[in-house]
Amino acid sequence: MIEISLTYNIYTRMEKFIEDRIEICKKCAIALETEFGLKCDSRKYLNPETNESSFFKKDGWIKGCGCICNIKAKNPSNRCVAGKW
Repeated sequence: MIEISLTYNIYTRMEKFIEDRIEICKKCAIALETEFGLKCDSRKYLNPETNESSFFKKDGWIKGCGCICNIKAKNPSNRCVAGKW
């Protein structure tokens, strides 16, 4: 019984962890909804301090990584290129 409870707790915490990351992605200016899910748009640059986006490179701005956020968010060792998670 304890093993089932522990597994459920870990699973629930992991779901919350992923949801929290996706919510951050949804608010990002370079997030792009695609047929595969939310994507970090690799055609755009992001000012991580102001959340402004541009198609043109600017000093201190970070280029989107092109990853599908729903997949990238599942691995705890993955990091957002803009440092948001």
